[in-house]
Amino acid sequence: MIGKIKKITAASLLVLTMLSTGCSDAAFGTDTMLRPPRATGDKAEIQDIITQEAGGSYTLKYPQAGDNRSAIIMRNENKENEFALALYSTENDTKINASVIVYREQSWKCIGTFDNICSGIDRVMFKDIDGDKNEEIIIGWTSYNSPQKMLTAYSMTTDGIDEMKIDETYDEIVVSDIVDDQNDDIVLLSLSTQDSPSMATLLQYSEQEKRPISKYSLELDSDVTAFTNITVGDLAVNTNDENGIKITASSAKTESSKQESAKSESSVESSKQESAKSESSVESSKKESAKPESSAESSKQESSESKKPVSDVNTKNSANNNNSAKLTDLKQNGIVIDCERLDGTLCTQIIYYDKVNNKLINPLTVKNSSGGYSNITIRSDAVYSTDINGDSVIDIPVVSQMMADVKENGANVCTLISWENYDSINRKMKLVINTVMNVKDGYYIAVPDRWNGNITARSDAETREMTFYLWNTKTSSPGDKLLTIYRFTEQQWNDVDKEGMFCLQNTSKDSKAIYAARIFKTNANDELNVSEDEVKEAFVIL
Repeated sequence: MIGKIKKITAASLLVLTMLSTGCSDAAFGTDTMLRPPRATGDKAEIQDIITQEAGGSYTLKYPQAGDNRSAIIMRNENKENEFALALYSTENDTKINASVIVYREQSWKCIGTFDNICSGIDRVMFKDIDGDKNEEIIIGWTSYNSPQKMLTAYSMTTDGIDEMKIDETYDEIVVSDIVDDQNDDIVLLSLSTQDSPSMATLLQYSEQEKRPISKYSLELDSDVTAFTNITVGDLAVNTNDENGIKITASSAKTESSKQESAKSESSVESSKQESAKSESSVESSKKESAKPESSAESSKQESSESKKPVSDVNTKNSANNNNSAKLTDLKQNGIVIDCERLDGTLCTQIIYYDKVNNKLINPLTVKNSSGGYSNITIRSDAVYSTDINGDSVIDIPVVSQMMADVKENGANVCTLISWENYDSINRKMKLVINTVMNVKDGYYIAVPDRWNGNITARSDAETREMTFYLWNTKTSSPGDKLLTIYRFTEQQWNDVDKEGMFCLQNTSKDSKAIYAARIFKTNANDELNVSEDEVKEAFVIL
């Protein structure tokens, strides 16, 4: 779906940390009454104003989540509309104060101080929610008596600053332009209670009421106990042929295995039957084909930060110069939420605004006739949504166990992770890439197209090996070896017999681990054999 407190006694470091811009960690205990040392210049002016507003000694208060973790947050430094937000409590008061201090006409002055009855600060955000092209200050407050947080917004005007009370509470919050109207929307996510189900509520600024009010609401999976990973961005790519564009993944892209496709179709068809009237039912992804297009050289050119295959955009007419605009039109902005459920499993929910029907949509979650929830993304593996192939679209994991003999130890059987996008036009999942992940050793292998439905894989935690086998359909058991991936320490690598092995190009320098591979040839099906270049390209460090 969110720093540790460090104690510093040096006065110079205290002032520097307290007043620096963008500091993300608390620099001193939040319960210590502070009488800050003298600063100079603008910082001294700000410090004097805070002291005046506090009436003496005060305790700095730090947001516990989000991007802004300082007790004194500077905005627009050395620019027009420069201001500071100070968060603190006074010596004999349990309330938390928020003071807004602006730089106008060559001096600093406080334009408003607001107190809030709360136990702490959840987070601080700066977003334009009223469409005036200026940032509003949005503060989430923690409560003494409830796990849910309260919310207040502040809008700076020519006359000062206005406080906007918000009635709704939340467990998690997202502020982004979800409705695509050039204004930021507030989306509040709430877990279920005894009296109400899990909900997503979208707030928009009301000119009439001069504050954000509830505009849209949507029921979520009430079996969810925590929102563990929240990502905002493009969550769908719609690939209608009439648009003249088709999105394909890189050389690592594959079509679904026959076994996985059948499972996915069965799962979604069952969901559709359980809620025939639901507009948000999801069809399973159909098998897509894609030829390898990226070379091993292009993989080397990927950034060290992502180290993921990069998507290509293919067009019917290569002379078309409007592809970028069309590609933008094909994408659907929204929120992807990985959640923990009552039984310890994970699932993914996606939320987006349906312009045609003027409402929020949660297509992956289907409420069935018995009151439970169906979702094709329910999984026991701790795998989270991410942009797995570098095309700036959030990919959603659908996890299944690979083919195995009924007598095998299930702990050694690898899982197949199908990374999928949601097609919001056709309302179905579309495959991006199939991978087999080794989370413990920190890598994944992109499964070649021709392996789908024909191979299986096993991992050995002790020897740090992962081996791919031809699947013997006659005996329903693993057959010939095709490939083994190894993880070595430097000492192990120096001592090992390297005959037939080759190093993989994405060796992890940070952990000093060395990854290598050995290819085995099978005569049972020559088409399933792989080359050294192909293995290097399919191997990606997490």
